[in-house]
Amino acid sequence: MWPKTPVLYPMALVALICCLVAHFAGSSDLSDYPFGTEEPVAEEAAVPGSADAPAEDGPAADGADAPQASTGQPAILVAQNNPAPAEPDAPAADDTEKELEKKRVDRTLAVIFLLTLFFSLFAICVDLDVRWAIIYASAIVILGLLLWILDITVGFFPMITPILDHITPMANAQFFLGVFLVWFVLMCVSFFITRFHYVKVEAKEVMVVGGMLERQQRYDTMRMRYTKEIHDVMEYYLPFVRSGRLIFSFPEQNEAVIIDNVINIKKVTKQLDEIVGSGGHTH
Repeated sequence: MWPKTPVLYPMALVALICCLVAHFAGSSDLSDYPFGTEEPVAEEAAVPGSADAPAEDGPAADGADAPQASTGQPAILVAQNNPAPAEPDAPAADDTEKELEKKRVDRTLAVIFLLTLFFSLFAICVDLDVRWAIIYASAIVILGLLLWILDITVGFFPMITPILDHITPMANAQFFLGVFLVWFVLMCVSFFITRFHYVKVEAKEVMVVGGMLERQQRYDTMRMRYTKEIHDVMEYYLPFVRSGRLIFSFPEQNEAVIIDNVINIKKVTKQLDEIVGSGGHTH
């Protein structure tokens, strides 16, 4: 009896891929920036010329004479006469270009991750049967055609592009790694829970186990009927999940045993057919 955690695996997989791409392509690193500031943390080092500051302040306070002032003047003149070399500006320009490239990578990966997150949350929050899946697919096709017609007539996409340029979601490799680790922890918890909530079908009896104290209910297999329901098309056709619902009904029981989110339900029903035979179930 799995929860909805496996359905989120596309989001976790894309987060892991984005983490690797951001790590090797060069992602923004904010570890040198304190919270609430945009300037890097300055290292405690002596600023050039700071050692001469007390010597300059002392003569100025004591009323230094002209020779001392003249000794400092040539240094000022030399600094003014020598133009700033162009070589130090080149590394600064390269660093700026590299930082912009890192931000472009972060933005692109963030957009891809948000699209995958929308798909995963939509699959969890909305249960689509075949009818509603066809309706949604038709609505998406109609919307795409309308946007295409607007682009032909009034140039819709050039008008909307400047607006999209101002939307700049960003995320670095640490964020994507954190998302993947959160999902991995939830999967471990879900796997632990399934060890104590399960249904065991044998040739003669069906045993329903629920709870850590292993509260067991046993039913006769001979008169059992089961129903397979696909109440969410997205979860059923999602690779490596293909989940559905199984409903076990017994003549001597008023309430049926319902198992939601059965992983690989098609394979499970084949195993049930081999155990109880193909004549005692409905689809």
